[in-house]
Amino acid sequence: MGWLRLYVRSRRVPVAVAVALSAAALCWAGWSMFTDTPEINRGLAIFTVLAVLAAMISTLGGDDDSLESGTALLWPPRRALHLLALGVVAAVPLLASRATGASFGPADEMLRAVAGLTGLIGLGVALAGVRMAWQVPLCWAVIQLIVGGGESPPGWRESVFWLVQPGDSRVAAVTAAVLLGAGVLTYAWRVGPRRAPAEAALGQ
Repeated sequence: MGWLRLYVRSRRVPVAVAVALSAAALCWAGWSMFTDTPEINRGLAIFTVLAVLAAMISTLGGDDDSLESGTALLWPPRRALHLLALGVVAAVPLLASRATGASFGPADEMLRAVAGLTGLIGLGVALAGVRMAWQVPLCWAVIQLIVGGGESPPGWRESVFWLVQPGDSRVAAVTAAVLLGAGVLTYAWRVGPRRAPAEAALGQ
């Protein structure tokens, strides 16, 4: 398991996880102190999911692009597991909040949000790189909250605005699962565009 310790340290995973958990705890504490409403506002809950996930995006890429494409290690399964682990870490504090006085929302809605946004992050990293990956889920979430509004009638809108659908929406759940699968497969196959040597040196 020596490679795992080296991998975790090289990707600065402990720091990223600490920041992610702190983001969830800060939102939960703020809501608990300033309101007696047991369920956190949906918009705030979604942006908390984004904040938790965004804090760990930097761990999805290394400092050496040539190492990422090397054949000494089987990178695709490791990258797939890394992205899935990121989603699990994000889901734990959100689901744990249901045992407290301030919940981030129904478990099925939170799991759906984590799954879909994790997939979008994987797609963003694969297509645009680690530094730009946050834009994809952020823009998607903002558009959904502004345009989607609330529950959509059955049909294509239920799939397009999956993030703001009620927890019992099967179409929204399938859409999130498809996004997660697409993100995991795409990120496993491609870690992002190669950076110029000078840009890579700045990230070290």
